[in-house]
Amino acid sequence: MRLRRVLVLAATSAVAASLLGVVPAQADPDSAPAAARALSQARAVLAGESHRDATLTLRELRRHRDDLSADDLASADRLLARPTTGRTTCFTTVCVHWSASGADKATAAYVDEVATTAEHVLSTYAAAGYRAPEDDGVRGGSGLLDIYLQDLGAQGLYGYCDSDGQPPVNGPYDTWAYCAFDNDYHEFPTHTPLQNLQVTAAHELFHAVQFAYDYFEDGWFMEATATWAEDEVYDDVDDNLQYLRRSPLTQPARSMDHFESYGLRQYGDWIFFRYLTESLAGRKGGLPTLVRDLWVRADGAEGGPDDYSIQAVAHVLADRGTSLRASWVAFADANRRPGTSYDEGRANDYPTAPPARTIALSGSHRGTGWTTQRVDHLASATYRLTRAAGMAARQLRLRLDLPRTRRGSGAVATVYRTEGRPETVPLRLSARGNTTRSVAFGRDVRYVEVTLANAGVAYRCWRPSDTGYSCRGRSEDDDLPMRLRAVALR
Repeated sequence: MRLRRVLVLAATSAVAASLLGVVPAQADPDSAPAAARALSQARAVLAGESHRDATLTLRELRRHRDDLSADDLASADRLLARPTTGRTTCFTTVCVHWSASGADKATAAYVDEVATTAEHVLSTYAAAGYRAPEDDGVRGGSGLLDIYLQDLGAQGLYGYCDSDGQPPVNGPYDTWAYCAFDNDYHEFPTHTPLQNLQVTAAHELFHAVQFAYDYFEDGWFMEATATWAEDEVYDDVDDNLQYLRRSPLTQPARSMDHFESYGLRQYGDWIFFRYLTESLAGRKGGLPTLVRDLWVRADGAEGGPDDYSIQAVAHVLADRGTSLRASWVAFADANRRPGTSYDEGRANDYPTAPPARTIALSGSHRGTGWTTQRVDHLASATYRLTRAAGMAARQLRLRLDLPRTRRGSGAVATVYRTEGRPETVPLRLSARGNTTRSVAFGRDVRYVEVTLANAGVAYRCWRPSDTGYSCRGRSEDDDLPMRLRAVALR
């Protein structure tokens, strides 16, 4: 779901799979309180009192529906019912349900605009090889995808998708979708009404496509790839730039794969998929193929691989001849200079974070001693090592003592000179996570950055209470100690 704008992302498949251990969880002993919370959260979202995600909030309410009391069950069913409208106009692949009067009033011209936009989006996804949204039988009057027009702007919502065909808890997990869009988008001043319709359609209809693969997929992955998709289909609108303020670019110390119940971080994770699709070749129908391949791996339909989010990423990267560890280290380093690392980084003024720590070296203080930075899974930290003017030094010797590489440890050094482009120096670790490497540190060097990255993706999966991370799990690779020692050499 798209929220109101708030101003404030070479291993083999066998090796990748070995990094993704899971431990089954027991049945949830706290199902009734979880159901009550899901109902309360859904009420708040649809009343415009919460910034939670409506698409996934409604999914959680459906997940816990059968655990509600009789009174709460009736209330939940009212929230989960399809919207009601007075008219229906069907087109080639969608039916638009609308009202000619009242608070939800829409014009016939706007209905045509919605249909034209939605069918363009769906045809783009189809041409790129994505699965079409599933047929819902006679619900909504036909098997076409149903789009309901409501005055969602009054609640600060652009749109959402839902399904009244919740899959069984033991799978298969694919199902149909229906969606709701605002009836005019006049409440949102940041872009034109048409632009808001366009990016909402691209985002929400990607959710409809996702449901045809796995309705219960990890929330961070669903939102990040849908936000990525809206910018691919309507690149000039750039609505997703707002989320970079809370993203791996600006918050590298935070684990990427976390769905914030009351925040926006999962939207900012789109930049990770932009990085991968700019780095790895392959296009079909005008869109990069990598994200499509991720959803093929995440496919929970009958006979599908049914990988969970980051597991799908690891497998697809292995199939492309690289690894999640190598890609994560390169991504963390690229985010230190997004203006040159991304195709649109300079034009769109991509933000970046300050280094985690800056250490100044001089003639009287030529070494750092051993210093430790703790890094969580799918996160990174950067040291910046500066040199005093006139200091006699030619090289900087780096020693790293990181956790074993099977835990996801990786590092890269980048030399920033007074002139010219930065020079990236890979720091190849032993299996134990150690290395020694010297880099340039002469008079023409402004500073050297050492980025320490943690691509650890071992989890204890399917916890009784959803953690918000991949596979609803707890990482076994958090808080890894990464030790660095640097000495300036003459």
